[in-house]
Amino acid sequence: MTVAAQSRKTALLLVSSLTVMSNATIAASMPQMARVFSDTPNAEFLTKLVLTTPALLIVVCAPFAGAIIDRFGRVRFLYACMVLYGLAGASGFVLSDLYHILAGRALLGVAVAGVMTTAQTLTGDYFSGEERLRFSAVQSIFMSIGGVVFIGLGGVLADLDWRLPFLIYLASWLFLVPAVLFLDEPLRQARQAADAPGEPVPYGGLALAYALCFFMLVMFYMTPVQIPFLLREIGVPSGALAAGAIAMSSLTSAGGGLLLPRLRRRMGFVTIYGLSMLGIAAGYFIVAWGSGYGTVLAGVAISGFAVGVIFPNSSLWIITLAPARLRGRLLGLMTASVFLGQFASPILVQPAVSAVGITGAFAVFAAIAIAVAVALLAARKRLDAQAARRPAAASRP
Repeated sequence: MTVAAQSRKTALLLVSSLTVMSNATIAASMPQMARVFSDTPNAEFLTKLVLTTPALLIVVCAPFAGAIIDRFGRVRFLYACMVLYGLAGASGFVLSDLYHILAGRALLGVAVAGVMTTAQTLTGDYFSGEERLRFSAVQSIFMSIGGVVFIGLGGVLADLDWRLPFLIYLASWLFLVPAVLFLDEPLRQARQAADAPGEPVPYGGLALAYALCFFMLVMFYMTPVQIPFLLREIGVPSGALAAGAIAMSSLTSAGGGLLLPRLRRRMGFVTIYGLSMLGIAAGYFIVAWGSGYGTVLAGVAISGFAVGVIFPNSSLWIITLAPARLRGRLLGLMTASVFLGQFASPILVQPAVSAVGITGAFAVFAAIAIAVAVALLAARKRLDAQAARRPAAASRP
């Protein structure tokens, strides 16, 4: 591999890590933030929305981001979004009103929509075939390790001052340097030539992929949103320990990313989803039935490993299905489904929390995950056949 090719891969990996840190970096600050703004009505719930508000704007903006990069190009749009990312992400350090912080988080969502959609689209543009599979696995691992670093640092800083983790978002400006130096614009003619004339869009397979992305994120985001509050309930109030539990999920997801290439050579996309959902369910049952920090760590470690398989599986599935001329738009819709799941997670989980408590909510959603997994595995042959309707796409640029 040439130095230029390796530099391009490294720059794209750094950009990809920004999507992981976009929300969970400040997770350990939430309980402290809720106390600081306790005079604000519904402060605890609004504080949870501080974590997930970027997701709402991503849902709205990601499809537009995909259309923009398909029409006007990738990298300049990426640069602009990275600048906005640092500015909006760090705004919480200086803002003193909870609603103003929510507004800053909304702008962060606009930036993340562009960064994540463009990063995933460039993965499809730059790589093909086995190289794309390997890079997607490495990308997942790199994002997981980045999550450990950023979330862990956020927890340490949160114990000093709840505002300090917002400064971590300035890493976007640091990563902008290699992005400008090493990411080049893919030729539009090459992308258009990759499509067969009149090639149809497999809407059925895409709809299933988007729906599963949404559900996976509703499940996964219970960890950063609910775990800090669960730990306080069981007598573990430390922000650093809360961040450690969240970071454990990211760390073990790197192992899941390592496993994906081997699984993908033997199984279809839907089968991988079903088995991974069983892994998430197992982890969350352990969280629900445990009573100590070590048990919580074990549960989030197991669920994190399963997520490490699912996430790159999702992007590869959609890249495989998407005609090259529509790659940005269709990956933008994947970004929207992922972050709609993030935003919806505390809203959908809250009724269960109110009814049976946080530990009970983990048990409820673990049972739902088992039901989804059983349905997928029961229909895996038919669904995997639909998911592979464009087998040649994996080898196209």
